[in-house]
Amino acid sequence: MKTVLLLITVIFSSLVFLSCTNEEGENDLDFISPNEEEEGVVSAAENRDTA
Repeated sequence: MKTVLLLITVIFSSLVFLSCTNEEGENDLDFISPNEEEEGVVSAAENRDTA
């Protein structure tokens, strides 16, 4: 019985692992530099202050 449960667990785990796909291509990722992140925080703070 333990062997059957182990096999079911392994099969289910492998199906879950194989069904995970990366929809984005390798070059589609957006890398945010620290400067861009800081500028976004500053502009968000300015927008909040003016509202």
